Amino acid sequence: ATTHAKVIIIIMKLAAAAHLLHLFSSLAAVVPTTGQSQQRLVPAASSNIVPQDQHARADKRSLRAEEVRWQTKSSKSKNAKQPETPAETCGMEEGNECIPSMPLRNSVGLRQCLEDKYDPMKEVTILEYLGDAPSKEVLKITFPEKNYADYKDARFSATYGYPRHPAGIFYAEDESEVVGAVDCAREAGYKISPRGRGHSYQGLSNMDGYLVIDMSLVCNPGNFTVSNPGNFTVSEEVKGRPWILGEDQKLLGSIKSGAGCTNAVMLAYTSRREEFAGEKGGILLIGSCPSVGIAGYATGGGQGDATPWVGLGVDDVLSYDIVLYNGTSVTASATEHTDLYWYLRGGGSGIGVITQLETAIVQSPDPEPGSDRKFTAVFLNYSNEEEKVKKFVKRFQDFLVPDLPFDSMEYKNKIKKGSARFGGGGNIGVEDAPYVSVTQISGHFLGSEKEAREVFDEYGLLDPEILVNSNFIEGNTYGEAQAYLLCSTITGSGGWLTWTATSLPQANVCEDLGIDSEEFCDEIQVAPGFTGRVPKCEEPTVIEAIVNASLKPQSFMNRPGSELLADFSDQLLNVPNPIIRQSLKGGLLLPRLEPDVLLELANIGIAISHLAHGAPTLIAPKDTGYANREEFWLLSFENTDYALKDDWYNRFTSILTNKVYGGDPSKIRGFYNYVNPLGNPNWREYYWGDNYEKLSDIKLIYDETNGFGNPVQVQPAIPGKKKQNEKGGKSGGEYPN
Repeated sequence: ATTHAKVIIIIMKLAAAAHLLHLFSSLAAVVPTTGQSQQRLVPAASSNIVPQDQHARADKRSLRAEEVRWQTKSSKSKNAKQPETPAETCGMEEGNECIPSMPLRNSVGLRQCLEDKYDPMKEVTILEYLGDAPSKEVLKITFPEKNYADYKDARFSATYGYPRHPAGIFYAEDESEVVGAVDCAREAGYKISPRGRGHSYQGLSNMDGYLVIDMSLVCNPGNFTVSNPGNFTVSEEVKGRPWILGEDQKLLGSIKSGAGCTNAVMLAYTSRREEFAGEKGGILLIGSCPSVGIAGYATGGGQGDATPWVGLGVDDVLSYDIVLYNGTSVTASATEHTDLYWYLRGGGSGIGVITQLETAIVQSPDPEPGSDRKFTAVFLNYSNEEEKVKKFVKRFQDFLVPDLPFDSMEYKNKIKKGSARFGGGGNIGVEDAPYVSVTQISGHFLGSEKEAREVFDEYGLLDPEILVNSNFIEGNTYGEAQAYLLCSTITGSGGWLTWTATSLPQANVCEDLGIDSEEFCDEIQVAPGFTGRVPKCEEPTVIEAIVNASLKPQSFMNRPGSELLADFSDQLLNVPNPIIRQSLKGGLLLPRLEPDVLLELANIGIAISHLAHGAPTLIAPKDTGYANREEFWLLSFENTDYALKDDWYNRFTSILTNKVYGGDPSKIRGFYNYVNPLGNPNWREYYWGDNYEKLSDIKLIYDETNGFGNPVQVQPAIPGKKKQNEKGGKSGGEYPN
């Protein structure tokens, strides 16, 4: 027994010695031999192997080890030769391929770098009201390990999939600060989440373990650059050119704005500029949600009520200023970095931090001779009897997209006089459909009420056999009509609750707008035991107040948040609300379908978020990073209990797979601005179709270490590797989904 015990003791000592040896080896490995990002060699035959994400291993290092590494790195000579290419760092051995990778993360270095450059105690204002409600301030730089309460406040966003836990949050106020923060993140081995206004369906602008660079303060209408045909800032190629629909569609000019601006800011600003407002009829495309940030909107697709006339958001951007992961700032346009410009117009924003965008202002259709320019909000309610819904879907689809080749002149002329002047959304459902059982269309017509009625009547959409009732509200300006639609959409969906969280439980929107609540607001029930007041959207005073609030970048019109609503549910209602804390089901895109297929979908219930017929269909899929040009119905799956969303979505995709795409689910297409939860094995084709391979090649050029990458973004191709382009196959360089 004694001998046995001695053997056990010896084994324990050997194990302890081995553990110490491993520990010292690990600590030594933390100190790099150079101050550069470490590179990894992979044999060419195995070059589809992706470098391990070293973040998890870095997190296991001791704080002291990180300090040693940072101090060692800081002591290196600043004159040391910098590798110019990955091959120079990796070596030039024949038969090997170099895959760039990032250094181990260094949280101490990240904090030290940012706090050395910027005041860690500075507060910035991110939320303001026009009434008496207090504003909201947060620290410019926050880290969860320093003060979690401050960090949680700074994480504030409209994001879904809450909560996520970034490594740190930095509020940039200009391009130079973006460059400084990018440099700190890169040198400390951190990936970056650029965050505009945080509207990602999966919370991807607040990625766990990344440095969030929040751009919401990079929006100052006083610093916008406005151009017109006599003073264009864009290239000679763009000056005075006709827009997408042809020679008689006028480009009025452009606005160059900070990337932290929102739909509401841009709408309000455009409506107040004499070069574009009123009788000039200038249109700057926005979406249906006021607080959506323009950078994500104008890189993932971008749809709105004016899309059929002016194109998608990606079609209307004339230039992007962007900071790359190496810290350089470049401009991407039709004449500079044209490959990057192509990428950004549909490939998403995961290739750098966009700091400014120049967006086209397109003139609305000319009015009838002798008439003033008008804009009309349209609301049409139809019968939900199955036979009448069948007639409606055929007529409505023929109105949106005539059954003609998209590249034919007949098609262009037909839509230019008709459906391209109308955009919006709605619902199509038969009686007793499980998810949507009403049929209704609402949106914005570019023209007078008289013109709108004539166009809809031509296609039988005002036929009393199928139409139950209609409402046309004519306005004098695009901004006025669009503000009305925003107000009515939010009021109808109960969305004001997320805009008024500071004043809850009263939820007095008129008070937040700074107008009389008794005269201009109606009382509603917010929740059991709580009432609120929402604006009367038809009142001119309300519309004026909304525009005034929208013009202030940090006003509550530009800063709602599901986190605030969740806190309200938890703290005031004392009822945890798991739905608010869940990610959302993404958007599904549909092409022109047989009426019988549309009717089958209507028996489940179709919720139309936006319509992208008209101008977007005239642009070839290969002309921009956005490939899904034939798919013009954008559907959402949010009008039901969270537990039922998957069933709704799956029933749709089953019909599409079997009735439309011959049993091939990889042909189904989705909308990147409404990104889906993870798990779709065909996600590359789903968002980018045949454009993914080219996007991946461009990503390698501008972000070779995937410093802005997340699980549902274009991943950099593997250097020298011919990418597989097979159905369901993996393109080079991506992380498994």
